[in-house]
Amino acid sequence: MPIKPLNNKSFTLSELMIATLIFTLTFAGVIVVFFRCMELSEMARNTSAALNACKSRIASIEDTAFSQITGTYNNTTFTAPNVNGIGVTYVTSPGADLRQVTTSFSWKEKNGRLMGEDANINGQINAGEDVNGNGILDSPVKLTTYIYNTQ
Repeated sequence: MPIKPLNNKSFTLSELMIATLIFTLTFAGVIVVFFRCMELSEMARNTSAALNACKSRIASIEDTAFSQITGTYNNTTFTAPNVNGIGVTYVTSPGADLRQVTTSFSWKEKNGRLMGEDANINGQINAGEDVNGNGILDSPVKLTTYIYNTQ
């Protein structure tokens, strides 16, 4: 009876180990990208909520009598639903019939990343928080508008 030749259609142990290593590294990369996308999704959701809170605050200020804007809203805080943060309203008077209203919202992400200058999320400027020295807590979500006295 003739001897059959060896079947060379199988993988060697070293080929299987290399394939497993490549698969593991690729899978780990996909997992890292997935979690980073989750963080970015949360950041976008929080940014949107903070922006809506700032817009709402400005809308309520615009509905206030001009003579009461500074006394009612200057250096006051506000919140946004489902966001671990706080907003602050600043009102300045560049002219007798003009108010500059700035709303800024700082928050902390679930991963601990701080968005804005308010490190302890209390709505007050504490030592080391006002990095650029402009007298307000800056943030990626900051809106400024001018309100004129039309009466």
